[in-house]
Amino acid sequence: MAERFTISDFAYAHRGLWRADGPPENSLDAFLAAAEQGLGIEFDVRSAADGVPIIFHDPTLDRMTQASGRVETLASEALIGAALNGGGEIIALATLLDAWPSTTPLLCELKVDGATDPRTLATSVAAQLRAHRGPAAMMSFSTHAVAVVPEEIMKGQLILPSQHSGATDLANTPIAAVDYLACHVSDASNNSLQAARATHPLVTWTVKDESTCEALKSLTDSQIFEGFDPLLAKRHILDR
Repeated sequence: MAERFTISDFAYAHRGLWRADGPPENSLDAFLAAAEQGLGIEFDVRSAADGVPIIFHDPTLDRMTQASGRVETLASEALIGAALNGGGEIIALATLLDAWPSTTPLLCELKVDGATDPRTLATSVAAQLRAHRGPAAMMSFSTHAVAVVPEEIMKGQLILPSQHSGATDLANTPIAAVDYLACHVSDASNNSLQAARATHPLVTWTVKDESTCEALKSLTDSQIFEGFDPLLAKRHILDR
């Protein structure tokens, strides 16, 4: 069973420890590079047409591969092993779970859009995490997906940026049922989120430079970062 953990004990590499010149985001090499630095990772899971959870961020293949098409319309056998731009290949969630050293946490984001059924995806991913030994959590913008994550698995609610939603009360989701909240960097100082920190740790995404990392330290309990020295990120986020 995936283990619960204290989210503030770790910093998290956004889609792994990737670089513009490789390894690419959401690749196994990027994930394992993060593990070697003592980092947790945030990564994206989508459902293939046959229901197999695969790791990929975008709804379409166009940006990250030389192919095209919507991920949800393609069978897992057509997706898994497809070359990523910059090196590596698309992998299944099962591949990451088998390779992960289980010493730092996995933040598994469920990507729900198009025709993807949030409950089916959450149930499928939870089934795999039940067999995983090591710290791991599930999270999503979809409240429907989060709602069906089993109680025994740690879960977080991702919050749409207020600049898109227009909301001011960002902690008005049913937060009693989740273990942490995750917000956009532009919303970290939001009054409702700061108040919610009394009971729910707040993680922010995506922190892209050292100065922002330092500025958000007092407003957050941890950060999901990319694009700058992971040692500096850990120093600011964790005081190490």
